[in-house]
Order: sequence, then structure tokens, then C-alpha cells
Amino acid sequence: MKLGKKRIHIAPVGFEIDRIVIPAVDNKADKVFLLVHNNIKEDKASPYAEQIIKQLKSNKIESEKIQVNWRDVESITKATRRLILEQFGNDIFVNVASGSKNHAIALDRAIMTLEDQTGIVEFYAESEKYEGFKPGKQQLSTGVKDTKTIPKRQMILPTGKLRSALFILYKNSLKQNGTCTFPCKEEHPLQVEDSKGDGHIWGSMRKKDLANECVKQDLIPSTGNILTALDKNIIQKLDSDWEYIDITKIGQSHHVSLTTAGMAFIYEMSP
Repeated sequence: MKLGKKRIHIAPVGFEIDRIVIPAVDNKADKVFLLVHNNIKEDKASPYAEQIIKQLKSNKIESEKIQVNWRDVESITKATRRLILEQFGNDIFVNVASGSKNHAIALDRAIMTLEDQTGIVEFYAESEKYEGFKPGKQQLSTGVKDTKTIPKRQMILPTGKLRSALFILYKNSLKQNGTCTFPCKEEHPLQVEDSKGDGHIWGSMRKKDLANECVKQDLIPSTGNILTALDKNIIQKLDSDWEYIDITKIGQSHHVSLTTAGMAFIYEMSP
């Protein structure tokens, strides 16, 4: 049993073999996590995954499949972020060259959401030669000409009390019958377009109720005007800086809801 840090590779599976196997072998990877499509019947890349696993095994490299929906950037982002956090403390190499554009975008996003990016290397494996491609019969390209490290960047995202307030809204939206959970791919009769044009409304709670819950969780002071404190410390920042919430007036009360961008953020950041 190996002790200490392991060398972990994360790679989406498309119609490539060499661009996953060669960097893993060159970097002396201990294990490669392969992101595969979660619908086996639709997955045309299954034969490539099996070839990759076989070649990794012959090089004494362990592998494991992680199922994601390759059409859904949020699904890939969430799964990759969770995987990186589970493997944190090891040396983690993230390969953005071997899958679809959705994979590349999502892998990059997953890294950018992390407050601590220590030990993570994002790289692009440049192919040596492109082939006349026939899906299932041969890989899209052969060889690896060069492996280029991609400089990491970090998103400026709501943290601490702001993120906790978003989770309050998220949990509230899940309790409300008739609203959607994220990601939602179907039209729903109770969905209406919010003021930011997101196309969905994810359930809302009265501003006063949100303020009381924020007091309970020690997100805003319990003394003074709690609605003013909520506006100043929570709502204004989430609305103007990120557009993660929407405010609407229903009757005499103001209601706060997540926008689709806010819902996507919480979905990606939740376990």
C-alpha cells in the first residue's frame, strides 16, 4: 500500500486514447479518473474507455470511471469539483484535452471555484497527428506532441455568510411543491421568467422570513432593524455583484428567490 501523496489524473473520455494514456504514463500516475457519459446507450465513447483502461492497466496504473452527463456543463463541474476535493492533498493533474468542449469548460470552471488550488495542475495534451476519423474504429488523433500547463485562475465567488444565505434560499426552494430542482431541462407550468430573464423561478421566501433565518444562523445581527441589515450585508451584494438573487413584490411583501445563475452556483458547490 502506497503512503503519502499520490499522482492523480482526471480526464474526460471522448474519442481519444493517447492523449489520456501517454500523459498518465509520462507523469507516473497512480490513478486516472475517467469521466464517462452517464447514459450507456448513448455513449459512443465506451470502446475508447475500455481501451484506455486496458492500456493503463498494462502500465500498472489504476483507473476508475466517474459518470457525468457530457451535455451538461453544471453536471461535469459539480462532479469534478467533488472529485478534486475528495483527492485534495494528492498531486492532481486535470486533462482538458481529451473530451468535448463542454468537458474542457467544466473542468476549468471546477478548478476556478476552489479557494485552495494547491497541488492542482491543469494541462492540455497537444496531439502529434490527427487521423481520418471513424467513430469506434480509431482515435481522433495519435501521439502527444507536447503537454502544456494551463495557468490557474480563481473565480471571485460569494463565500461565508453570503454563501450561507444562498443555501437558505436553495433549501427553501426544494421544500416548495411545484418548483423545479436544478438542473431542470423541462418546461414547467409554474415556471415564470424572472426580472433578469433567466427563464425559471426556483421558489421564493418572504424577505422577513429570510431575515429571521439569517438571524438564527448568525449571518446578520439580531439587534436593530434586521431587514436593513439583510439588505446591507446580504441582498445588495448577492444582487449587484453576482445577480444570484431576484427580488419581487407579491401583495404587500417583498420576496427573495434564486436566479438560475444562483441556483447553478449552489448546485455546483453543494456536495
